[in-house]
Amino acid sequence: MATLYIVATPIGNLEDISMRALRVLAEADFILCEDTRVTKKLLDHYGISTPLISYHQHSETPKTEKILSILAEGKDLALVTDAGTPGISDPGGRLVQDVIEEFGEDVKVESIPGPSAVTAALSISGIPTDRFVFLGFPPHKKGRQTFIRKILESDLPVVVYESKYRIIKFLEELTAAGQGLKSRIEIKSVVVCREISKMHETVYRGDLETIIGKIKEDENAQKGEFVVIIAK
Repeated sequence: MATLYIVATPIGNLEDISMRALRVLAEADFILCEDTRVTKKLLDHYGISTPLISYHQHSETPKTEKILSILAEGKDLALVTDAGTPGISDPGGRLVQDVIEEFGEDVKVESIPGPSAVTAALSISGIPTDRFVFLGFPPHKKGRQTFIRKILESDLPVVVYESKYRIIKFLEELTAAGQGLKSRIEIKSVVVCREISKMHETVYRGDLETIIGKIKEDENAQKGEFVVIIAK
């Protein structure tokens, strides 16, 4: 029986990978990766030479059909993303669904757990996290205000991703939306994590106005990837 391994890889520090993940990456017939250049750096670091196949959000049907045909031949594949756990805000979940629909139980889908920016940020937030909502990336344009309203209406802490290009815009929109509602919503706690596990990791805690000010006053603070946790 062929196996599709869903392998979590480091979100920053290359040491944040399990021995099991390294073994699977070395033993698989092929590794499916978001960006072959990014994955090659990780593999070179650990002396792994498994062939790579590009698979990302823009991959079209022929690429998926090729992957399914490889599994049909009984070969094992390992799916990785550029950073973190595949399927979390990337197309890995779609591939898993395609594999299940095509093969049912004739192909095994196995998780090799590890790093995730969501859980890493929650673990250092200081916010009660027995329950939370994860909404991924906000829409760039259409549906953005509806997305922000969902955050404000949630009774649970909300976790979102945001890019360096829109982090200030997002925090300012969140502030304006909360103040603009008839029944003004008070956001009690916000945690913004930047570049988790990397050299320039930064964690901002407090109210939105203070965090926005800190990020604006330092151009370097506006670089990298962000995880934002909002609690009321």
